[in-house]
Amino acid sequence: MDFNNDGILDIVVGDRNGYVNYFRGTATGVLTTEPDIKANGTTIDVGYSSAPVIVDWNEDGLFDLILGQESTYPGSVRLYLNTGTTENHAFTTYTWVQSNSTNIAWSRCTPQVFDLNLDGKKDLICGENTAKLVYYENVGTNASPVFSGYEYLESNGTDIDLYYGSRLWLNDWDEDGLPDLLVSDHSGWVYLYYNISTGIENESGSLINSNSEFSISKSPTNGYFSVNILLEADSDVMFRIYSADGRIVSESGTVQLNAGEHDYGFDISGEPSGIYFVQIDTGSIILSESVIRIP
Repeated sequence: MDFNNDGILDIVVGDRNGYVNYFRGTATGVLTTEPDIKANGTTIDVGYSSAPVIVDWNEDGLFDLILGQESTYPGSVRLYLNTGTTENHAFTTYTWVQSNSTNIAWSRCTPQVFDLNLDGKKDLICGENTAKLVYYENVGTNASPVFSGYEYLESNGTDIDLYYGSRLWLNDWDEDGLPDLLVSDHSGWVYLYYNISTGIENESGSLINSNSEFSISKSPTNGYFSVNILLEADSDVMFRIYSADGRIVSESGTVQLNAGEHDYGFDISGEPSGIYFVQIDTGSIILSESVIRIP
């Protein structure tokens, strides 16, 4: 991720000692070690096992910091809001991320932020010490997440339950447009769970032709591409583009389209290279496809 907005990828990572390490990318491809990340001028230290996520939590255009930790008292997921700029971050005193007005608390908590149910709002998924994966659906808004309970993520109808200390990452592993799940645990293995869903439908049925669905032109792309969609009836459609870490990088708003075939253009030339997900939401079905952004 481009932490300092200079167009070059950087690395932000936690460690066993509880600090948040920052390695800045350079034009030569060499990483430079920067000072550990601070809040209010003091180096952040969560005690043990820091697990950072950089995300624009409140949709103000600035990167914020979500930070997991080993201790569960009085919580285990911290939120540091950024009151600086995109180039020079100024993290404030943290607050605890809550569910049902109670601090989220999982031992050795390793959070990820991702729109897992594809409703346009960021959700929270946590790995934890017993190696299950805990999913908090966002029942608030994308700019003001609210959580009111959790459920465990499953595979083939059974809770994903590995061996101590689960860590996770969401990415389109097989480039089919659906985010898959990579999970590691204390045993040293890395597990891959494929996402085989085909969309989220309600009783009104799909307005997208089930044979053609939709397609993307110019992938890989240097930033400019178009989406082709075939509608069986007039429909209100919303297009969203997500980065691999679940960040919404573009959103069309509601577009009124007549029945038939349409091409809708996008420009992600301002985003770094990588895999992005294009999502189409008609209100009755949600489908997604991947697009690769190259330099």
